[in-house]
Amino acid sequence: MGHDSQTLKMASICMNSTADYDRNVRLAEALVRKAASHGADWVMLPEMFSYYGPYDKLFDLAEFEGGSLYTCLSSLATELRICLFAGTVNEKPNERELAKTKTVYNKSGDKTYQRVYNTLYVFDRCGKLVEKYRKTHLFNLFDHQGKRVFCEEDGYIPGQELKVITLESFTVGLAICFEVRFPGVFAKIRSLAYPDILAIPAAFTLGTGMDHWELLLRARAVEHLCYVFAANQTGAHSSEPGARASYGHSMIIDPWGHKLADTGDDNAIAIATISRDRIKACRLRLPITQNERPELYE
Repeated sequence: MGHDSQTLKMASICMNSTADYDRNVRLAEALVRKAASHGADWVMLPEMFSYYGPYDKLFDLAEFEGGSLYTCLSSLATELRICLFAGTVNEKPNERELAKTKTVYNKSGDKTYQRVYNTLYVFDRCGKLVEKYRKTHLFNLFDHQGKRVFCEEDGYIPGQELKVITLESFTVGLAICFEVRFPGVFAKIRSLAYPDILAIPAAFTLGTGMDHWELLLRARAVEHLCYVFAANQTGAHSSEPGARASYGHSMIIDPWGHKLADTGDDNAIAIATISRDRIKACRLRLPITQNERPELYE
């Protein structure tokens, strides 16, 4: 499948990443290989798959585009003849970008660490970089008393541009995790090119995920009558009491909002075949673009 450009076998990976970089990369590679062995054309890893740990280690573990992890991912796509949506990795800013970013200080005023980009790389079957997308909307989480639980701005630099790609003749909008909450992101994507697929790697938290994750994914699918291809982290990310935990449930949603595959909360793979005919049929049945009034929305 896939090469006729009418159908694709998609594989969305669910995995539990920790602060152990080497362990995470080994697990990710094993799951990608397993997905390819099941005949997947496109494979997606979750957000932060290579490292989920304290922010003061982000910069040291990050690399520039073209670094060793980047090369490993590109080579994996080439070897397995898959298109690889490589979750997100920590990308170091270049010297010009670094000069524009703030350095985070601890309470005593000592410089502690520098921020990085949270970057999705997409590789084609030849290992060529199709596009990279830097997460633009950074996540802040508060408890019921309004106390900050964590803040992604402490570790990450926001990207500044939304991206749409064409891959094997399918139009794909790119988004990351928290961005699924912002209809304006996807309205902008649609203004750039009407997406056939929305690709969304995530590390969606357990607390919000159980109430909102599937709801939001299905809403985006119905809103744009497109497939949603989403990979999530799962489980507690360390053994410490009160450690952050993710909801799991990597899934693939069809353009009518039907769930085609769901990993549950295991280290597992959701696999489903998508069809261009299904997109056409849903849009023929409900031609929303003919009823839009964009002059009212601006």
